[in-house]
Amino acid sequence: MPPYAIVDENAVGHLEESLAENQDALQEMLDTGYRELDRQQPTLAQYLAAEVSGRSDELAQSVGYFLVVAVYLAFKEAFPTRLGSVDQDALRAALFSLETDEELRAEDPREVLDSDDVVAMGQPAVLEFVQHHLQEAVEQSGEDASLEDLDRIYRAVLVEVIALTHAVSSPTGSPPGSEVLA
Repeated sequence: MPPYAIVDENAVGHLEESLAENQDALQEMLDTGYRELDRQQPTLAQYLAAEVSGRSDELAQSVGYFLVVAVYLAFKEAFPTRLGSVDQDALRAALFSLETDEELRAEDPREVLDSDDVVAMGQPAVLEFVQHHLQEAVEQSGEDASLEDLDRIYRAVLVEVIALTHAVSSPTGSPPGSEVLA
């Protein structure tokens, strides 16, 4: 992942503060964020909507909606002028990147890292935020949680993180996606 596209702890912290300060208006903030995501990133939004709404578990849908919007808002916070649009090719590349990494790691018995660990190395603050909220959801729901649905949500958010990371243009103006995908 390109170093100039890393969402730092400050951006994630600012997002968390903003979400916590506005608990009464949280749903409105998320809805506004989703509309912006849909408008600015239509290809990515369509993919994420299908992944989130396709879950039968209401908790997974709710957490998924929150996370996909929050991740988008974190990228917007960190890169307000450098976040480009994720087109169909970039989305396919992000999906392919994650699938290929998962397959390679599954085939190597010596591999100790999972694909999400690799994404977390590239976007530590974002993945810490995502993992924290997923863990809270699992703890709150106990045995009622659909781990399969939450896993699918997590995977969709990983794709979002990879795609948005590569949609960030360099400070020198290189176009998004001109670097090799992680």
